[in-house]
Amino acid sequence: MPIRQVANDIAAQIATDGLGTVGTNLFRGPTRPHTQTTAGVDLIPRDAIFVALPTPGPDPLPMAGTAYQDIRTAAVQIIVRNTDTASTVAEQVYNALAAATPATYIALEMIGSGPAYIPGIDQHQDNLWSINLHAIYDQRDTTSGDGELDFSDADDSAWLTILFSRP
Repeated sequence: MPIRQVANDIAAQIATDGLGTVGTNLFRGPTRPHTQTTAGVDLIPRDAIFVALPTPGPDPLPMAGTAYQDIRTAAVQIIVRNTDTASTVAEQVYNALAAATPATYIALEMIGSGPAYIPGIDQHQDNLWSINLHAIYDQRDTTSGDGELDFSDADDSAWLTILFSRP
């Protein structure tokens, strides 16, 4: 079974929320410096959002019930870079992701109560903000719907308590 492309899914969710355009000011992978063509056209703009490639979370949590599930968690960091005060854009991204559950995901669990300012500034005097989250999903599920562990089912609340309280 192919590994879930979590960074792609998170970037797509940010784009769906109207906060960026993939390949224009929203990128997957590490934070990259502002670059322009010789004609002055931005390739990587100074105001940009970067969805870092996820790091693995805890060991998979297999569950048997109405349908077998292979629950996984990936840690994702989003960096918002802005020439003004990035907190507005970073807060919009944080709030949008906190309210979202992309299709085929169980939850996006935000880490921290809001975006964190990264002390120091980059070489262009830009502001950097970090948003961190856990993307929780069933590796076997490629479609949304039937048999998923989710917040809407009362019976799932015990499992979600276990998921979120894991060390």
